[in-house]
Amino acid sequence: MKTNEEKQPVTQALDALASAIERGESEQLKAYLATLARFHRYSVGNVLLIGMQRLGATSVAGVRAWNKLGRHVKQGEKGIRIYAPIVWLRRKDGVQDGGDGEDTEELVRLRSVCVFDVAQTEGRPLPEFAQARGEPGKYTGRLMQFAAEQGIKVEFSDALVSAHGLSAGGKVIVKKGLSPAEEFSVLAHELAHELLHRDEDEPLSRTARETEAEAVAFVVCQAVGLEAANAATDCIRLYQGNKETLLESLQRIREAAVEIIGAITRKESAKASGCGAERQGAGEVHVAHAA
Repeated sequence: MKTNEEKQPVTQALDALASAIERGESEQLKAYLATLARFHRYSVGNVLLIGMQRLGATSVAGVRAWNKLGRHVKQGEKGIRIYAPIVWLRRKDGVQDGGDGEDTEELVRLRSVCVFDVAQTEGRPLPEFAQARGEPGKYTGRLMQFAAEQGIKVEFSDALVSAHGLSAGGKVIVKKGLSPAEEFSVLAHELAHELLHRDEDEPLSRTARETEAEAVAFVVCQAVGLEAANAATDCIRLYQGNKETLLESLQRIREAAVEIIGAITRKESAKASGCGAERQGAGEVHVAHAA
């Protein structure tokens, strides 16, 4: 659980985002979503902190992790403060000597740690990872495979007139004849509806539902290297004067995007997992690569 001191930087970042949206600066929210695409394994709070401290960051890690990769932090660079979990075991009777078995419980707290973006380092080039450059390529097939794994049927139809896609509860319909990039984006959008908007706790507002789905599609497209310049144009509609509601939507968007991205980039993630990590107590700060 976060202490008040630990919550403060995240709260300040959320306040800054909410204030920007109140001023009509939708680019701030779109920038947050782009940061989420690059750091989808990180919490909403850490994404906010990275974006607030170094907008445009692409790959972050601690000093020791960079050193293991043959890189070192440039002199005079200021670190990016985020939070990493520390996990330890405590006996249920309160004795602090650890142990194992049913008489222990796992405790988790967050610790402020310092990471640096790759642009703040120099040395050996990072390994290149497969990614799409304007064409979804293999990722469309992987997205359809993800849908099948979720029990969601995908159909392509030329009967859709006013919409490019439709989510019908267990079935997604995509308009025939779209460009590969549009097809991928629409499929991601409709799958987001299937993941987010089929439960009792779904947003009551159709605008909120559409905006959340479009935001997920934007993040997923960004994560695989697709240009999605207009996909998040209306993301400002997520905020309606209530920061708690905004945070809830950001959390929902993150969870859906993480699930989809994790499924369609499994092979790349397996390669990246060997890139090194810095252990902070019992928590780890991984090198996070922009797709």
